[in-house]
Amino acid sequence: MLALLTPLVSHGVIDNTVRDTIVLQLWGVDGGEPLEYHMKGNCLRDIAGCRVSFTNRGAAPALKQEHHVLRELRDDRRTATPGDITLSRREPDHNNCRGLSNLLSLEFFIGTEMRVLVETGLFSYDISLPQWQMSWEEANTQAFLNMEALREHVAYNIAHFRSSAYNDLTNNGFPACVWDSRLNRAEACMSIYPTIRRKYLYMPDGENSLAYVMDRTDILAQRAAEDEAQLPPAAAPEWEMLDFLDPDYAQEVDRAMHHNLFRETSRMTALVQQHILQPAHGQLSGEAEKFVSGYAVLVSHILATILLTRQKQFPADLAQQRIRIISERLNALVALATQLKPAALLTEAGGALLSRLDDFSAHLPH
Repeated sequence: MLALLTPLVSHGVIDNTVRDTIVLQLWGVDGGEPLEYHMKGNCLRDIAGCRVSFTNRGAAPALKQEHHVLRELRDDRRTATPGDITLSRREPDHNNCRGLSNLLSLEFFIGTEMRVLVETGLFSYDISLPQWQMSWEEANTQAFLNMEALREHVAYNIAHFRSSAYNDLTNNGFPACVWDSRLNRAEACMSIYPTIRRKYLYMPDGENSLAYVMDRTDILAQRAAEDEAQLPPAAAPEWEMLDFLDPDYAQEVDRAMHHNLFRETSRMTALVQQHILQPAHGQLSGEAEKFVSGYAVLVSHILATILLTRQKQFPADLAQQRIRIISERLNALVALATQLKPAALLTEAGGALLSRLDDFSAHLPH
C-alpha cells in the first residue's frame, strides 16, 4: 500500500542531528495532532546531521475535519522504518527547458506493508548546520538499507495482492485453476511497478536498482553478462505483464492472448475503455461501475480458462464449469448494458463474445 501524503501535509520537521536517529514530525492540513515518528537510521547525505523545517507550498487547503488517512496514521502505533529522506531528489522540469529540479522527498515505511511518501518541488525550508558528518561508506550503507526496506515492502505487497478476479475465487466460489494465481501475481507486480519505476527513473544506475527492488534477477544477470563482455547496456523498455511471468508461462500467456476468444474479449475491452472509462474521467455511475468491475473479472477468468485448456491434460469438467459461469455472468452484463451508453454497441459486442464462448465450449471435451 502506498500512502501519498503530499497534499495532506502543510509543514514538517526532519531532525537527524543525533546520529542513527531520525525524528520526523508532520502537520496535516486538517489541523490535528502532528504525526511523529522516531526512526532508527539516517537521512541521505545532503541533510544527514541536520535539522530541517519545511513548508509544503503545494498542500491542499485547510480542512475543517480530520482526514481519514491522517486519522489512520495517528492511530497506527507500529514502528516506522526510514526510506530515502532527502531535499535533493532530482527530476526533470515540466516546462520543456530540460532542466532538473530538486524535490523534497520523505519516504518511510509503517510495518512492511505501507509505504508513506511526501514528495514535492513546491517547498521552502530552513536547515541547520550539520551536527555530525556522514562518510561515503555510511551513505552507501544507508542507501542500501533503504533499498532493502523498499524491496521487502514490494515483496510483501506482491505476496498479499488479491485482484478482483482472484478474490472472486474465494468470495463467490468461482472454480479455481493454477493459472489464476499465476496471473494474479503478474497483476500484483504490474500494480506496484509504476510507482517503483518512477522512484528510480532519473537516478544514476536506477535501472539496476529497479530490477533489484522488483526481484528481476534475470535483468541483473543480463547486465552482469554485458559488463563482463564489455558491451554497452541495452536500452531498457518499460516492463509489461509478461515480464513478470516465468519465461515458459509468458510464452503460453502470449499465445493465449492471440486466441480467437481472447481477441473477441479484447475488442469488447476496447469498447469499454473508449465509451465508458474515458468519457467518465473516473466518475462512473453506479450501473457503469458495476458493469466495468464485473467485466474486468471476466476478462481475467477468460484468459485463465484459455490457458487451462491449452495444457496437455486438463480437467475438462472444470473448464466447462468455468465457461458456463462466465457465460451466465456475461449474459447479466449484457442486460445491464442496455442501461448504459452506447447500449447498442455494448450489447452487440457482448453478444459476439457470448457466441465465441459457445464455440469455444463446443470444441472442448464434455
